[in-house]
Amino acid sequence: MLRILLYLPSNSISVRAAFAALWIGLCVGVGATPAAAETGTIRGVVVDTAGGAAIRDVSVRLQSSGHAVVTDDEGRFEFHDVPAGDQQLYVSAVDFILVKRAVSVAANGTADITIALSEGTGAYTESVDVHARLPMTRREPAVAAEQTLGSRELLQLRGTLTNDPLRAVQSLPAVAAGDDFRSEFAVRGAGVDRMAFTFEGIATPFLLHTVQQVHDSGSVAMLNGDVLDEITLLNGAYPQRHGNRTGAEVDFRMREGSRSRIQSHLSVSAVDSSGVVEGPLGSAKKGSWLFSIRKSYLDMVVSRLYPDMNLSFGFTDAQAKVAYDVTSRHQVQFAMTTGTSQFRREPTAITAGTLRDADNQSTMAVTTWRYLPSQTFTISQRVAVIQNTFKNLSRDSVDLDSGDAHDLVYRADVTAAPRANVLFESGGETRWSSGVGREQRLSGGRFQQRESFDSHAFAASIYGQARISSPGGGAGWSIAPGLRVDRFSLVDRTAASPWIQAMLPLTERLTLRGGTGVHRQEPGFVEVLGSHGTLTLRAERAYHTDIGVEGRVGSAGRWQMTVYDREDRDLLRLPYTEPRVVDGVLVNGLLTSHYLNALDGHARGVEFLLQRQATNGFAGWVSYALGFATYHDRTTNEEFAGDYDQRHTVNLYGTYRVSERMSLSARFRAGSNFPTTGYWAERDGAYLLGADRNTLSVPAYARLDARANRTFAWSDKRLTLFLEAINVLGRRNVRYALPSINRRTFEATGLYERMVPRIPSVGVLLEF
Repeated sequence: MLRILLYLPSNSISVRAAFAALWIGLCVGVGATPAAAETGTIRGVVVDTAGGAAIRDVSVRLQSSGHAVVTDDEGRFEFHDVPAGDQQLYVSAVDFILVKRAVSVAANGTADITIALSEGTGAYTESVDVHARLPMTRREPAVAAEQTLGSRELLQLRGTLTNDPLRAVQSLPAVAAGDDFRSEFAVRGAGVDRMAFTFEGIATPFLLHTVQQVHDSGSVAMLNGDVLDEITLLNGAYPQRHGNRTGAEVDFRMREGSRSRIQSHLSVSAVDSSGVVEGPLGSAKKGSWLFSIRKSYLDMVVSRLYPDMNLSFGFTDAQAKVAYDVTSRHQVQFAMTTGTSQFRREPTAITAGTLRDADNQSTMAVTTWRYLPSQTFTISQRVAVIQNTFKNLSRDSVDLDSGDAHDLVYRADVTAAPRANVLFESGGETRWSSGVGREQRLSGGRFQQRESFDSHAFAASIYGQARISSPGGGAGWSIAPGLRVDRFSLVDRTAASPWIQAMLPLTERLTLRGGTGVHRQEPGFVEVLGSHGTLTLRAERAYHTDIGVEGRVGSAGRWQMTVYDREDRDLLRLPYTEPRVVDGVLVNGLLTSHYLNALDGHARGVEFLLQRQATNGFAGWVSYALGFATYHDRTTNEEFAGDYDQRHTVNLYGTYRVSERMSLSARFRAGSNFPTTGYWAERDGAYLLGADRNTLSVPAYARLDARANRTFAWSDKRLTLFLEAINVLGRRNVRYALPSINRRTFEATGLYERMVPRIPSVGVLLEF
């Protein structure tokens, strides 16, 4: 652009001189300026790292000019007349990571580039890394019922109010949960005490911020969702690489940090604030590091919701991961999570034997070495340390509950593929565990001991599985038999657990899957050595059988129906420990009862799922599960519904990216709810202590949550605002509480307590 400023002096000589100077300047300027500036073109496409699908409605900004364009339906964008030389692009889309990309532009040339985006709040990147994973790909190809939450679903479903990845798991198909204050859930009538949880490939206890040994306490996962790559849930029959559990398996995987540059982000929610810092290792960037810390102010929320409770609860946790490529074949990793939680109550508002202070602390650290001798052979070894300590004090600082648990684990896994259609897996684990537990309660004016144990044990296991597929690979049939052998020193027993999974494509878009297996769960320190322990306990057993049919709908959708049967045998129970009415007389629970292999029963049902997994447009699922879990106590001759028997479960989730800056999502969970655990009945609108167990159910649960995400990007920074409405319908959901009982009329007061009302919530994420 040529701009000319002309002014006329007051005398004619000056005017002639000015025009002469102007003419000379124009001639000199025209001769010195090139005929055209050296420019080029940037042309590219934005794709998803998971499968390489094109992403539309992505903002791509050229840093030098500030000009931005939005990708079309095929994920393409183009910049013209870009000055030659090094340029920088900033790529932003709501629910995806912020990406910076360096581009070299040649004069009169075109730079063709591909930019890959990862979902969620993952690592900043300047490289293209597209994984060969299609939306329908499974981690376990032959398992009938499997669900994986990616980082985008974790971001949307964990909740701004709670910032808890386990709340995201509660929204998965066939998962039942009816307590707004707790992270726990049930799958097919089995609670978390029967589920296998793994963190970075190591089986672990349920990692929670909670008040241990307190019935009505709340809980939050001891994991920041911002550092998780994915969570996978296997509902029923699955390969028992970890074992010693009769229920579902939940696997947590941390993501690696950025290998491009140092990146940070800060987030603020209704109950906590967190920060994540990550970056490359060394100038060669052969590794990465990541560190996260989270601090809650949940006590402020509780005090606003329940101003008369005079209590506070808070937590702090941290996660870290380091990965380094020693060579092209050797990699080492270190991952850890640690956290503490504290519960405090005003001493003047409680009685002598009531809980005043509670502290809970857990740490888990895993070191991994991976070796790839060849493209068909992999070796991995892990060493892990797991620790938990808790202590509950009364008003007068008397130790009510305390415990200490330690695990030291060594694990090795090997995979080999001698042929394209044959895969062998094998591994083993040794685990040394120690446990200390104490409990006492005020009774009759003095504290009486109810629990005491202090011991250690050793466990060893080995497993093997062979997966044989149809020749030529592809989407053909496969069969995968396996066997696991465990040795437990605590009960001096060796046990074998076989399984088999199979997959058979019926048509190009229809697949049949099935599996069966024997799962075993050995008793722990409390059940064997505690005050209620029994030395001769047998292992709990579950015989799983799953059959599922899955069909494809379009390129990104699927429907699935799974029929399951789990036959449970020798489940543990403490009989006669719950108050009940016998022949018209109130009978208190026994304090001298001992654990017995008392329960036999089954969990049977059918699960339906319709799901769309897509980068563009709508994504989500609609699911319904019908289930029956009933048990027979051989010692008391009682028959009753399981404690986690929920007949009807509905889970809905949907998300839609309106533009490159805004997305909307909602989830709806409903269920007929669990039994009110114990001997309760309802008559004429009143709740009474009764004679039959688990005949009264908690009122049906239903909750709708809605969320909107809006990003604001500038330079190399981005701010995302989260607006969330909890319990949009304002439904009065309740949960079971410990009631007071009138010994004359048997009426129970305070059997249920109300949970979360309608609550608006705001969260902020700043990336830089």
